[in-house]
Amino acid sequence: MQIEAVMRTDDQSVAKHNKILGMKAEYDIQLVFLGDSLTRRWEDNLDLWNRYFSAYNAANFGVGGDCLENIKWRILNGELDGINPKVIIILAGTNNLDKDSEETIVNGIREIAEIIRHKLKNTRLVILGLLPRNVNETGINYARKIGRINRQLDSLYANTEITYRDIGTDLINEQGVVSDTIMPDGLHLNSNGYEIIGPKLKSIIDELW
Repeated sequence: MQIEAVMRTDDQSVAKHNKILGMKAEYDIQLVFLGDSLTRRWEDNLDLWNRYFSAYNAANFGVGGDCLENIKWRILNGELDGINPKVIIILAGTNNLDKDSEETIVNGIREIAEIIRHKLKNTRLVILGLLPRNVNETGINYARKIGRINRQLDSLYANTEITYRDIGTDLINEQGVVSDTIMPDGLHLNSNGYEIIGPKLKSIIDELW
């Protein structure tokens, strides 16, 4: 079952969408990070962003609060037009966990990947597994659902031209959770978290570059 492409009309989303459309006229984008707030928040850690990704002409296409259906709308409405990046990295799906089934989330990620492959046939595509989340204030534990989704993605993209990586395993401590020193609210990474995943992402990019 396909996910419906849904446009967001809040000021934050419209502004970022327009900013992304404008980026394409500014410079030759060779690396795109596509996703939600986990991607968007690299903008709050520009020293780390520049350290790991500035050499690749990287662009941040992350929008805080985006679900898979919103990302699908964005890539169907101009964000991928007129660019030819070497690599696109997708980190998405965590905002669908509360409302959608594992099947819907996996299919949503697959659809986004298929749209990108259709639009950008020469671009190498990297799909990242959902990052771990800690139990939230209502007591919901996402670990098993995230694990099942990531295993399905791993199986789906094994022996294909799409690269799948689960970098979230590097964030989990011996107690099986993510320390609040890198994920204070149980969902979003702080600078310490981006410091951990930055080298992992750079290594993946270098493999494909």
